[in-house]
Amino acid sequence: MKKKILYYLPSIIFNVAETLAIILIGVLLLKLDILDVIVIILVFAIIRMLTRSAMHYKSWKLCLIWSCMQISFLFLTAKVNFAIGITSTIFAAIILSDKGNISDMFMWGGNTLNNEVFNWVKFNQNNEKLIKYENDLKETDKQKYFIFKYRFREFKSYSKISDLMGISTQIIADELNIMSHFIEYSIRLG
Repeated sequence: MKKKILYYLPSIIFNVAETLAIILIGVLLLKLDILDVIVIILVFAIIRMLTRSAMHYKSWKLCLIWSCMQISFLFLTAKVNFAIGITSTIFAAIILSDKGNISDMFMWGGNTLNNEVFNWVKFNQNNEKLIKYENDLKETDKQKYFIFKYRFREFKSYSKISDLMGISTQIIADELNIMSHFIEYSIRLG
């Protein structure tokens, strides 16, 4: 028990110091009511906890700078209009989680090779080499197979695949990037 406390102590100290710095920015610098500051912080924290996939920087310096800037902007929004501030806080908390993957947005171009391969596979479902590749994946790597199946056969979004498989969208994007290169250069152009 004592070792666990000592292990988490630096993290606890950092989180308390970071929270105090953010509160001071809201109350002293931006002259917001303490209750408004606490509500914004709590809403932000609760939404990120509910998503269970909050993104974090590994560097404590980047984490501190980014958190202070992000929450300060939310405080400024709340200073103009508290309801808009709360709405912005909810939106920002979702975007700063893995659930807010912008690569699923229809206007986001993302990786053009992945898009070209996706469209090629979509219109060449019965290609013999593609079917052989899919069967090889099924026999050798179940995770890659299901990512392939959900994305290229069932046309599911990264977020939906993430929900179905319980893996991050970053892993899905990385695997699809590898598959796209293989399909492009070994099947489509090969």
